[in-house]
Amino acid sequence: MSRASALRDDLGWWRRGWLREWLQGRVDPAEWQALAAYRGLLMQAFDQRPFHPELVPRLWLKGEWIPPAELKPFFSPSRRERDNASHHYGHDVQLKRHAGLPLVGRAMPFLLEHGLKVSREASFEAPRPWSRGYLCMGPLRAQWLRERHGLPAHAIGPWIHYARPVLDPEPLAELRRQLGPTLLVVLAHSWDLVERQNDLPAAIAGIREIVARSGYRRVIWLRHWKDPASLPLPEDWILACNGHRSNPWFLDAMRTLLELADGMASNAFGTHLGYAVHLGRGLHWLGSDAEQDLSGLTGPQAERERIEWQRRNALSDELAARLAEGDPEPVRQLLEPYWGFDHSRSPAALRGLLRSGRANG
Repeated sequence: MSRASALRDDLGWWRRGWLREWLQGRVDPAEWQALAAYRGLLMQAFDQRPFHPELVPRLWLKGEWIPPAELKPFFSPSRRERDNASHHYGHDVQLKRHAGLPLVGRAMPFLLEHGLKVSREASFEAPRPWSRGYLCMGPLRAQWLRERHGLPAHAIGPWIHYARPVLDPEPLAELRRQLGPTLLVVLAHSWDLVERQNDLPAAIAGIREIVARSGYRRVIWLRHWKDPASLPLPEDWILACNGHRSNPWFLDAMRTLLELADGMASNAFGTHLGYAVHLGRGLHWLGSDAEQDLSGLTGPQAERERIEWQRRNALSDELAARLAEGDPEPVRQLLEPYWGFDHSRSPAALRGLLRSGRANG
């Protein structure tokens, strides 16, 4: 992009942000409509009884629900922010709501790291001329970003900290009472060109053992939107899905499931582990390892993913060992550099950061 084009783009986004906040929903009404459409889908899923919170993994585009297979990978129809990836899992919505800012307003001056990376070599979005740096979860990742790009990088803690349960406190408490002690299951999942395969019978057997040993009454099995819609699970297990990554209330759905659960079982070193620890849920490590296939990638990207997977497996072994000790503090210490439990921002501090582009406490 030429300097003149970049200046026009900057001015265009400045004008759009000013009009959005001045005229509210009369500017970019399609973005507000999309938020409402996804919210309706979410409420429909979580309000039904018997409890079966399975969102359809589709994307809202021009007033219609579109299957993700019809769109290119990592595409989000939203135009709330300048960088498309900022819309993944609703991270932009979570932050702005927490900061008390309009959900569709001025674009944030940061790139948002929308997932977990545990190796120095791994990457998300490349720097952009308009960006004042990065927002990520943990201090170690922030350090790596500063060293790699020479830009500010701010650790703001686990994304789940900024999410809110879908259900109000009283209905949530009543549903917890009805379910009884509940185990949430989150397994390794594929994403676009990276394929991961679980040994489903072994995972189910492992879950049964955890349930019997720890006294859980119910199991909620959270499937990823790329997983098959029908799984051969025990009839009394609850199948859940938080929808497509473009769902702006994705993390609200995840927060709700975690609020309903007493513990989490997993075989994957992913974002969900830190979310569970942040909310005080017990962790159980499954012995059924997942297999990863990188044949869809080539060159440096494949090598970066190989290193990331190797590092995650090493951390998984360390996590399993610490869980076996029965003390939650060493587990928290292991995860802290990647999730930044102590780096969550207050509404005022986050608002200042998003408005000024500088950390202010």
